[in-house]
Amino acid sequence: MPHLEVKNLSCSYGHLKVLDGVNLSLEKGQVVSLIGGSGSGKSTLLRVIMGLTKPDNGGIDIEAQAVDYNSPGSIRSAREKIAIVFQQYNLFHNMSVLQNVMVTPLKVQKREEQQVRQEALALLAKVGLQTKSEAYPAQLSGGQQQRVAISRALALHPKILLLDEVTSALDPELVGEVLDTIRTLANEGMTMLIVSHEMNFVREVSDVIAMMDGGRIIEMGSPDEIFNTPKNTRTQDFMKKIAWH
Repeated sequence: MPHLEVKNLSCSYGHLKVLDGVNLSLEKGQVVSLIGGSGSGKSTLLRVIMGLTKPDNGGIDIEAQAVDYNSPGSIRSAREKIAIVFQQYNLFHNMSVLQNVMVTPLKVQKREEQQVRQEALALLAKVGLQTKSEAYPAQLSGGQQQRVAISRALALHPKILLLDEVTSALDPELVGEVLDTIRTLANEGMTMLIVSHEMNFVREVSDVIAMMDGGRIIEMGSPDEIFNTPKNTRTQDFMKKIAWH
């Protein structure tokens, strides 16, 4: 049974079709990465899965349960199983790091404060920020803020984590610390759907890579297949152009 299944999904912004019959399946514990040029539909796919953008057609199943994107209750149920981290950290600047991680489990999930606090501190330790719990976002580097954002997502106990270009807003020297955090999650068996331009990282961490172009998945395969022996001419051209930048 797929952990997440996308079935013939289409989505438009006005007259512009940004997703066109996308099919994708993730097994439990699998890391799937979406690659492709800007405007190919990668981030929109994550937004639709999360219920932030409404699809035109098709469907999404999470743990074999269909999500009804016309039903706020169904979307809420889906969001109990998935969490998303964006390229912009979206932290609350008037809250400490610890408060940022705790706020949604307390306010939305109505969980017990002491337990949430203990879990939040453990998550911050996991991403190497145990000494920053009382700091405020403005006192942190971009890489540290992004690790707080990942901790905040994990505090929701998601079964599936969506990562949308989480390193693209960072200075190059800060990228590694965020990628190390994601590697740890992959090694622990977290199911993840990742959008990234960090090609060396994608090659290393992914079980499956999906190449998108024009709102469609045009080729899927293992990292070795996609990077070394791509079959689609668009994928071949993409790989030649990145040339390990």
